[in-house]
Amino acid sequence: MVEPEPIKSRPGSSKSDKGRTIAAAPEAEKAPHMETARPSSQDGEAPQPLHAETSKQVEDLFRVLSPAFEGRESEDNWRHREKYITSLRRLTYGNAPHDFPQPFFTGIKTNLDGIFKAVNSLRTTLSTNGCLLIQDLAKIGGSRMDPMVEVIMQNLIKLCGGMKKISAQNGNVSVNDVLANVTYTPRLLQHVTSACQDKNAQLRLFAAGWLKTLLNKQSHHKSSLEHGGGLALLEKSLKRGLTDANPGIREAMRGAFWTFHQMWPARGNK
Repeated sequence: MVEPEPIKSRPGSSKSDKGRTIAAAPEAEKAPHMETARPSSQDGEAPQPLHAETSKQVEDLFRVLSPAFEGRESEDNWRHREKYITSLRRLTYGNAPHDFPQPFFTGIKTNLDGIFKAVNSLRTTLSTNGCLLIQDLAKIGGSRMDPMVEVIMQNLIKLCGGMKKISAQNGNVSVNDVLANVTYTPRLLQHVTSACQDKNAQLRLFAAGWLKTLLNKQSHHKSSLEHGGGLALLEKSLKRGLTDANPGIREAMRGAFWTFHQMWPARGNK
């Protein structure tokens, strides 16, 4: 794989930007010029944004990043994948989701399989960066992520039930961010209530928090939860969680219960 070309910076941009790169693929055009929008945070919580000038630049970036995610992860490609996931995070923090939403979100959807190859990596840093990208997309993309949410939820819930604690916790945070930012649908509630009844105690513990997140999000739109048997699912999950053999799960579910009680006092008193 051809080594990426350095990103060109705006005059006066931070010197720390030198050496930051966008990936290039063999026999492909060099990655489009992307300008930096602001310095990266010193604590590493937010990447340095990439600024796109045209929709074609966004399309070209996805095109040159895609080859690294073909096939299985290997010693030869995992570092490229990590670098490219970081590039996608930077693009997400830039202007592309707002100024060029069609090519940006189409590119994300097309490359979702590759993104989850990173999320599911056994290498902690690559998996963590993949989860951070999903969190960024949920927060910045919001409802524009709706067409992808089913695939995202399936993959993240599977990650949350895994044995690797760091990856599972990253998945838990990612699910919370997705639930808090995408458009509510009964299918989301079904994912959460199903996890509340899973044999995996870790998944049930996380699901208690997800339930509270959903309730808080829909607290001013109660009717959305009342339709299609949503209340029955909620009550079943709450009762099961409040009587769970695991004390941590019972404690976590109490938080969801009191949110439920505020929304439907009569049902909460039953």
